[in-house]
Amino acid sequence: MNTSNLLGIFIAISVSVFVIYIAKFKNKIVQKILHWLPAILLTFLIPGILSFIFDLSLENIPLHNWSKAYIYPITIFCIMSSMSLAQLKIVGVKPLLLFLVGSFTIAVIPAFLFFLYLMGSEQMLELWRGIIPIVGSWIGGSSSMLVLKEYVSVREDLFLSVLLLDNMIQNIVMIFLFQIIRRTDHFNQKFNISQSISFTENKTNEQLTNKNPYWSILIAVLITGTVVWLEFDFIVNVIILSILGLVIGNILKFWSFGINLKIGSVGIIVIMSILGLKLKFAGFELPWVLILFMINWMIINILVIAYLNYKLKISMAWGPIAMMANIGGISTSPALASTYNKKLMPHAVVLAIVSMATGTFWGFLTTFLIELQL
Repeated sequence: MNTSNLLGIFIAISVSVFVIYIAKFKNKIVQKILHWLPAILLTFLIPGILSFIFDLSLENIPLHNWSKAYIYPITIFCIMSSMSLAQLKIVGVKPLLLFLVGSFTIAVIPAFLFFLYLMGSEQMLELWRGIIPIVGSWIGGSSSMLVLKEYVSVREDLFLSVLLLDNMIQNIVMIFLFQIIRRTDHFNQKFNISQSISFTENKTNEQLTNKNPYWSILIAVLITGTVVWLEFDFIVNVIILSILGLVIGNILKFWSFGINLKIGSVGIIVIMSILGLKLKFAGFELPWVLILFMINWMIINILVIAYLNYKLKISMAWGPIAMMANIGGISTSPALASTYNKKLMPHAVVLAIVSMATGTFWGFLTTFLIELQL
C-alpha cells in the first residue's frame, strides 16, 4: 500500500471521527455553526482544506475505488433496510398523495427548467449533472445524493457548489415553512378546511418484537458481500441492494432498523470524507445560472404543494410537513410537525423514511428526462 493511500485513509477516518464527535457535542455555539454548516458539508470540506494547505495530491489513490466498491454498497443496504413500510398506514391516503406529488414535482421540474435555461445559456450543458444530486438530496437525503453523484459523474468543484447552494436554500425554506405551519389554523379557517386530523396509534416493530442487532449486522454484511462479489455494475448494485434492503428489513421480524440506520449514517460520513480528498478549490465557483435555476425550482415546488394541499381539502399543516419530509429529512420534518402538533411527529418521520427510500429512483427519472434533451 503506497504512502499517499495510507495518508488518505488516515485523513478520512480522522475527519469522520471528528465530525461524528462534534455533531453530538452539546454546545450552543457548535450547534449553531452546524446548523449553517452541516456535518455532511463539513466532512466534505475538511479533507479538501487539508489537501490545499499541505499541497497533497490524493484524488487518484486506491481508496476512492475501495469506497465505491465496498463502502457505498453496505451504506445503501443499511439505509434501505432501516425503512419500516408498515408505518405508512398512520399517514393517510391524501397526505401521502400530497407528499408523493411533491417528490414527483421535485424530480420533473428540472427537466422543463433545463429546456428553458438551455435556450438562454449554453452553460447548462456543463451544469446539468449538478442538478441530479440535488434531486437526491431534496427527496432522498445524503445517501441518494452520493449515489446520484457517482451515477452522473459530477466533478468535485461542481459538487461543492451544489452542496453550498443546497444547504443555503434548504435553510431558507426551512425558516419559511416553520413560519407557515405556525399559521395553520388561520389558513384552515380562511380556506374553509376542516382542522381535525386523525391520529392513529401505531406501535413500531421495534416496540412489538425483540430486535437482534448482531444478526442484523451479520446478515447485512453477508448480503452486501455476496452482491459485491458478483461484480455487477455500480448502478445495478444500487438497485439490487436497495430492493433487498427494503424486503429483508420488512420481512425479518428480528431486524433492527435502529442499528442499520446508524451504520448507514456513519457510512455516509465516511464516503463524504473520502470524496473530500478529491476536492480542488482552484476551480470552485457559484454559477449564477445554477443559483437562479434552484430558486425557480424550489418556488415552483412550493406553489404546486400549496395548491394541491388546498384542492385536497386537508389541513394546511400537511403542505409544510410533506415539503420538509422531502427537502429536510428524518430529523427536521418531525421538528416542524411538532411546531403545530406533537402528535404529527410520527407521521412526519414516516414520510421522511419514504423519502429516503425513493430518492435515488426519482433521480434516475430526472436524469432520463434531461438526457432526452441532450
